[in-house]
Amino acid sequence: MNTKTLLILLVVVLIAGGALMYASDALPGGNGIVACTQEAKICPDGSAVGREGPNCEFAVCPDTTGYGTIQGRVTLSPTCPVEILPPDPSCAPKAYQTIVSVVALSGETVGSVSTDANGYYSIKAKPGTYDVNASSGNPFPLCKSGAHITLLSDDVQEMDIATNISCDSGIR
Repeated sequence: MNTKTLLILLVVVLIAGGALMYASDALPGGNGIVACTQEAKICPDGSAVGREGPNCEFAVCPDTTGYGTIQGRVTLSPTCPVEILPPDPSCAPKAYQTIVSVVALSGETVGSVSTDANGYYSIKAKPGTYDVNASSGNPFPLCKSGAHITLLSDDVQEMDIATNISCDSGIR
């Protein structure tokens, strides 16, 4: 038997075995194995939970009662090699899709979330003081550290124009 035929036979056996295992759960006297899909549910705090248990229900989201919200925007600039005066509107900073992390003063990352297509993010955290950082590339884009934020219970901390996160595109 050649290698190609052996590989095809192995794949067929694995698929058939998986189908039997799945089907045997529905049969009387089945083995009780349940295969849940790998979907994820995004929770209000920005975290994700998967399916679990015999009915493949989503796990419970963390309780965020009393949490505050940090939100803002990540941008990328310069977007043109030469900036002129007056500025060219097509060279304005652009939205940057990346991961934003909220880090406690102890150094522990308490949450992270992806920015949307417009560079915006929103993440819930317990009351406390945090640094908000965007992931950088290697070596560019290079994102400067975000703001040092003190978050209160049920507070919404909107990152303002001075504290939004700006990433250097490396264009010169």
